Amino acid sequence: MSEDHPNATAYRKTVEAFRAGDLATVETLIDADVVWHVPGHHSRAGDIRGRAALITWLAGLGEVGFWITEHEVFGNDRYVCALSQMGGRRSGHESESRVVSIFHYLDGRQKERWMYPDDPEAFDRIFGPTPD
Repeated sequence: MSEDHPNATAYRKTVEAFRAGDLATVETLIDADVVWHVPGHHSRAGDIRGRAALITWLAGLGEVGFWITEHEVFGNDRYVCALSQMGGRRSGHESESRVVSIFHYLDGRQKERWMYPDDPEAFDRIFGPTPD
């Protein structure tokens, strides 16, 4: 088994810190000008620009019961690919989707993220309002 590329290791540290609720560590691992492209037709969709905006966005995920598990993470000097399962649990409602995320890394910091859910409707339910 080969060792992770340093950018893949940086991603793993970022997601582990996020799961632990350690957003201060997350801040140290992402670029000040980070951009996340979040797909969908829900209130959290769109481009999140800048570290402060992203930390605020991440801090709000508790209200949707967000969780993430990686199946595979690999990278090179510029990009990281994470194959994940993402979901949300709240008020007796649960939704999940497989998601491919591509990250651009620069100088060991996350600069940009694109997410591609396998099930766009389920992805919307993860972040959207709880159905009646």
